[in-house]
Amino acid sequence: MTTLLASLRDDCDISTPDTQSPGSGGHNKIVKEVEDRVIASIKELESDLPEMGKMGEEDKCIICLDNTVSTKLKPCQHSVCCKPCAEELLRRGQPCPLCRKQISGWEVGKFIGSLGAHGLWPTSLKNLMQLASGEGFNEYFQDLFVGNEAPYVRWKEVFDVLEIVGVGEEGGGESLEQQVLKITGSEDMEKLRALEKLCSPEFFDDVSLLVVVSRRVLEVLELAMKKKEKVQGKKKKKKKKKKKADPGKVEVLDACLALGRACSFGVGADFDDVIRYVKRAKEGYEEQLGADSEKTLEATKCLICVTRMSDEDRIDKLKAVVDRMVGALGEESIVTLDTLNELGIELKINEEYEEARKVFERCLAGREKVLGEDHRRHA
Repeated sequence: MTTLLASLRDDCDISTPDTQSPGSGGHNKIVKEVEDRVIASIKELESDLPEMGKMGEEDKCIICLDNTVSTKLKPCQHSVCCKPCAEELLRRGQPCPLCRKQISGWEVGKFIGSLGAHGLWPTSLKNLMQLASGEGFNEYFQDLFVGNEAPYVRWKEVFDVLEIVGVGEEGGGESLEQQVLKITGSEDMEKLRALEKLCSPEFFDDVSLLVVVSRRVLEVLELAMKKKEKVQGKKKKKKKKKKKADPGKVEVLDACLALGRACSFGVGADFDDVIRYVKRAKEGYEEQLGADSEKTLEATKCLICVTRMSDEDRIDKLKAVVDRMVGALGEESIVTLDTLNELGIELKINEEYEEARKVFERCLAGREKVLGEDHRRHA
């Protein structure tokens, strides 16, 4: 636990400007609906700290490690720090150390049960508990892969990167929540990417944790970019040459688009935040890669899908972007085919069944040719 607290203290250290998390601002509220239900079922402890009873190590402020936890951060309602540290977090524009959501304020008091099984990432916690328990990995996958060795090895390699162990296992001791929290508060991109993959719709399908990890990935990439720009400084202007894409900036935009998508997965998503992330990615791709690049067109499609508009307008815009994709990427591009599928869905929703059938047939034929009849996307 001491290691966890030290790690989180480093993550929030106000005395080291170079390690401060970049304030991306306006973090989405994707976990709010889940947390609201949890908070409603948990007895709120009043602000009179002596009435709270004996304070254990888990009640220590995770930033200063000295004072007791006495605040609830807004809007996430997580209780992780004392009043002075909450004030400093707010002043510095830093996010909640638990969920990485930008905080707008705090109030005196304390909620219990902020982690794991109590609501923040219940699905992943349950699955990680199975995977981290001795032969749990084999048991967990015996029905999923039924002897298919390749995907079994692939997913085991992803899980092994996390180095998560059961509390009762050798090398254990910290709870699973604490082990996950150390990863989401770290700058270890290998572990963050592995955790992001495990909680994606393809695997655990845990939207709440996926958004937390995606936020942190974006923060770390933005921090690395700022450090790089600080070291390089402003270069002298030379004669205009053809601008080359900056791989670091493109990686940040990839993370931005991934976060926007993650924010849109769950019920209760804040689509204003979704649109902001996706729009930022689209405009950034356009600047870095050009208006007709694959990433720009894919982000354009995503923006159309999440922006509020009439069904007719959405269909017209999707048709237009399909035409652009066919011209720039070709009919058999996966991005083009996926957009055709989105168009078919919108046509079906709008009860234009005959046109939807033609679009789906066009998409199916393309996927069959490119991916093969047995590929999961072919179905």
